[in-house]
Amino acid sequence: MKAKRLITISVLSIAVAIAATFGIIKQTQPVKAQDQTSPPEPERISFGLVGITSGQTIRVSVANTLMPNDVGLPPGPSRVVITFRGMNGQLIRNRNGDVIRRNVDVDRGDTTFIDIDYDQLPPGPTRAQMRPVIVVFPPGPTDEEQPPPIGERIAATVDVINNANGRSAFVMFTSPAAAHGFNPQPDPPLGQ
Repeated sequence: MKAKRLITISVLSIAVAIAATFGIIKQTQPVKAQDQTSPPEPERISFGLVGITSGQTIRVSVANTLMPNDVGLPPGPSRVVITFRGMNGQLIRNRNGDVIRRNVDVDRGDTTFIDIDYDQLPPGPTRAQMRPVIVVFPPGPTDEEQPPPIGERIAATVDVINNANGRSAFVMFTSPAAAHGFNPQPDPPLGQ
C-alpha cells in the first residue's frame, strides 16, 4: 500500500515538474531591439509651501526660455503640467472636487500660468497651505540634439497677489539659470 502511494506521489511530482518546465519555456519570448531612442524623462520643479488667505490669489508662471531661432536644440514645445500639493502631499482640489492643474505645451519663447483664488478652494482653514509642483516633459531628442538642463530652458515663479489692489504680496522663483547670473558679493570699493 505504501509503495503504491509512493509511486503515485513520484508520478505526480514528475508531472508537476514537466508542466512547470513547459510553462516557463513557453512563456519565454525573444526580445526585439528598439530602433528609436526612448523619450526623455520628465523633470520636476518643486516649490516650498506657500500660504494664501481670503482676498489672495496664487499664480504659478512657467516660461520656456529657449528662443525659436536657437539652433542645435531639439525642435518642438515642452509639455508642462502644473499641480498643487497639500501639506501631506495630497493633490489640491477646487470646490467641485476637481484636481487643480494645468497641462499645456509651451512653445519656445512662450509662457503659461495658472491662478488659484482662495475663494475657489473648498471651505477650510483661514490660510490654505499648498506647494506648487511643475513637471516638464522636454521635446524628444534627435540623434545629435539633446535638450539642455531644465534650469537653462525653463523659468518658473510663484506670485501671491492681493486681489483688492492687484499688487504682489511676494514672489518666489526657481531657476538655476536666473540664479546663475546673480553674484551675491558686494561691489568692490572704488579705486581698486
